Amino acid sequence: MIPKTTVFVFDALLACSIWVGKEASCMDLSRFHWKNRLLFIFAPQDGHPFSRALQSAIALQQDEVSERDLIVFKIFETGPSLMGTQRLDSPTATATCNKFAAPRGRFTCILVGKDGGVKLRRNVQTHSTDIFAPIDAMPMRQEEMRPKSPGKGLR
Repeated sequence: MIPKTTVFVFDALLACSIWVGKEASCMDLSRFHWKNRLLFIFAPQDGHPFSRALQSAIALQQDEVSERDLIVFKIFETGPSLMGTQRLDSPTATATCNKFAAPRGRFTCILVGKDGGVKLRRNVQTHSTDIFAPIDAMPMRQEEMRPKSPGKGLR
């Protein structure tokens, strides 16, 4: 006979693994792998001063954002969260906060490269140049910026 505590622990672990599985499936970031760089702006609410300043700077530089294949996520504890202009549901926003261990009640900015690795993590006021400079220093971005030869590959 199996002791009741063993059954309880097993049931608790099973419930946690199911919950984590559901949470992880809320947002599959692998769909951006090798296609996009991701910028996550975490804040308690949309009006947070660091968040608002970074969002405003980025909004004024949409060409630069587009050239760098950057998708901006705005994840807030209260109020709507967004991926670009698409609204994210609350479980997806919470799962994203948990995935990146973004501290509650604080501003956090995380840049993820096309390879899926975290390239920048800041908890202080961040400017668009703080985002663009590390991107532009990446080997993949250097290759993207090289002029393409018009006849390359044609014979």
